[in-house]
Amino acid sequence: MSLATITSLRRGLQEWAQRPGNVKFLRDDQEAQLRRGLSDPARRAQAQVAGWMLGTWHLGHGMHRLLDGDAAGFDEVRQGQALRRASLLARLAAPDSKRGRRGEKVRLPFSLQHGAWTALLGLALHDPGAERLYDWLGELPDVAFSEKDRLPFFTRELLALRAGRRVNRSSRLGLYEEVLQHWSGDERLLARALVDALDWHLQQARGSGADFDDPSCRLYPLEVLALQNVRRWLELPAPKVDHPLMHGNLARLRPPTPWPQHELVRRLERLG
Repeated sequence: MSLATITSLRRGLQEWAQRPGNVKFLRDDQEAQLRRGLSDPARRAQAQVAGWMLGTWHLGHGMHRLLDGDAAGFDEVRQGQALRRASLLARLAAPDSKRGRRGEKVRLPFSLQHGAWTALLGLALHDPGAERLYDWLGELPDVAFSEKDRLPFFTRELLALRAGRRVNRSSRLGLYEEVLQHWSGDERLLARALVDALDWHLQQARGSGADFDDPSCRLYPLEVLALQNVRRWLELPAPKVDHPLMHGNLARLRPPTPWPQHELVRRLERLG
């Protein structure tokens, strides 16, 4: 089932990346909106939204290029990641983004799902500008997460491990609880738990699940690559995960150049 699902998702990403309406709306229109918003303080909120949407375009289109073997697609992927991360940090810096007191309903400046995708992509891609986002997510209280927030809760716990803190095992982790259970144990059991997580990834991406309902996340094993990089950061062995998502270009190719700089990203970063 995995290979058939991957083929179907790849075809869907190709159609999404080549659809003229997406090229116009997500790329051309959003870049124009972002430039207008960055030039007019009264339109800063529109700039943040346009930065996220333009970043979504570049992430998805770059992934499509990588699937076709174009390693230069990494620059577009990283441009998209930087735009979305800068968009979230700009929202985080806005005056009305204050968090409630502990135990109260948490007011979030953006969705937990958007934060989790951006943090996991940052860890997987070695985003040099994401530390402030990691800090913010890592400090969110339990009350911020519902039973449906499996991936965001897992992201927070992975960031806790990266920071040397103890994890909070909870039913809200879903199948990711087993991943964390084997963090310090047998690497083969950890690898097995990650295979199960990638099976769930494909199931969610193929259906209507929210965890991977994003063009850049459907075929990219971001949760496993992020975990492997965190373990390398901590000088722990990275488990070898035998799954079809780990055998494709998205997991195997490496960026041929340093992290790219982009004029719109630099301007959007100044809002954060």
